[in-house]
Amino acid sequence: MKFKYIVVFLSILSLLILYGVSRISQPELVSLSILSNYEGQQVLVQGVVTTYRSTNFGSQLITLRDSDNEFTTAVLYIEEGDVFVEFGDTIQATGQVQRYKDQWEVVISNPQLITIVQKWNNTSFPLWQLAEHPTRYLQSNINITGIITKKQQSTFVLTDPTEAYTLEVSCPVSDSVLFSNGDAVAVSGRFIYEPHTLRFLVQLTEPNHRVTKIKGGLND
Repeated sequence: MKFKYIVVFLSILSLLILYGVSRISQPELVSLSILSNYEGQQVLVQGVVTTYRSTNFGSQLITLRDSDNEFTTAVLYIEEGDVFVEFGDTIQATGQVQRYKDQWEVVISNPQLITIVQKWNNTSFPLWQLAEHPTRYLQSNINITGIITKKQQSTFVLTDPTEAYTLEVSCPVSDSVLFSNGDAVAVSGRFIYEPHTLRFLVQLTEPNHRVTKIKGGLND
């Protein structure tokens, strides 16, 4: 009987030791703004996807923007394989910090070391938030809601229920004809800045972009 208890005790102790080792070996979550302090080390980083592309050599490059500082970015270099991400996704990645051509990179040996924390299409932003922090969301896919005004053939203005904030939306004519002034809608598109017109707007150009009518209208 005593032997049975000893076996159970040793099993529990082994699990506790393994858990402790895993905690110790878990890379530290660091901000993209201080990657220079961790050159050559394994780190865990988190940010919002702003660009991504695959190379001719079978690797993938993903640019992340710091979640708290829209002016700080870093590149994830995935040596082999691809991870399916979209503009605006929030992801975490574990890899080694290095500097390449005046840009800090996190080199990732296995795509499984990347985790999607939040998909862009699971979060909706109010217009006031875009107005106060526009650069935070530039070149990202976003979801917004509002009421259609000033509708034209391929554009309309989206306003919030208080009419304090407005934003122009550019969409295909095939989408625009389905809606009228006064309709409450949810818009999924890319938030961009047009330098030649000095304006922010949302463009619907990708298959996952859409305008959806909200039944019952918006709540103030």
